[in-house]
Amino acid sequence: MTVILVTGGASGIGAAVARRFAARGASVVIADLNPLGAAVAAEIGALFVPTDVSSPEANDDAVAAAVSAFGRLDIAHLNAGAGNGGTELDLDRYRRVMSVNLDGTVHGIRSALRAGVRSIVVTSSLAGISPATFDPVYAASKHALIGLVRSLQLPGVTLNAVCPGFVDTPMISAFRHELPAHGFAIATPDDVASAVEHIASGVDSNQVWEVQAGRPPTLVQFPAVELSRCEPVGR
Repeated sequence: MTVILVTGGASGIGAAVARRFAARGASVVIADLNPLGAAVAAEIGALFVPTDVSSPEANDDAVAAAVSAFGRLDIAHLNAGAGNGGTELDLDRYRRVMSVNLDGTVHGIRSALRAGVRSIVVTSSLAGISPATFDPVYAASKHALIGLVRSLQLPGVTLNAVCPGFVDTPMISAFRHELPAHGFAIATPDDVASAVEHIASGVDSNQVWEVQAGRPPTLVQFPAVELSRCEPVGR
């Protein structure tokens, strides 16, 4: 039986991932500050662990709870995220977004590795591979995740990222009604959950997958960059 930890699993993409894996017989641990996570856990027979992902110790506790309850940890979906960093580089907003999106992911990876995890899937965003002028701090945090996922080598463990476009989650609730009027399609959380399931099932490591409404998950191809070279000094 697969054991999966989902951070930010109380709503949106995380809740859809938790429900999808539970429906397939997995043991699920939901880690979230939102108390609604307890209701999702009760619904699907999962374990809920109140977790502030910006804390290294809280990540350790969530992983320890998974191992204590189910004997191991196979998959970690590091999905917890925060937006509304604003456009004015307010330091309080900046620190909040970075502490959840970037620091929380780093802490989650470290904790999961100590438990012998075999697959880690990080939720980034299209804002991690393209500009997002409406929230540059959020974009910066998500770009950082892409750099981390593409660069961090973990022998025996796959590390990949999923980059959703607009998804029907609480994060877009303030402007959701405006999107169709501007011609933007909105994916369902389960569209992303399906991609997470595919990625966790055994693709290569250090990959980035784009997920948008009406399209199949697509592997993002980054341009190859070749460093300038010269004759080695001293030869």
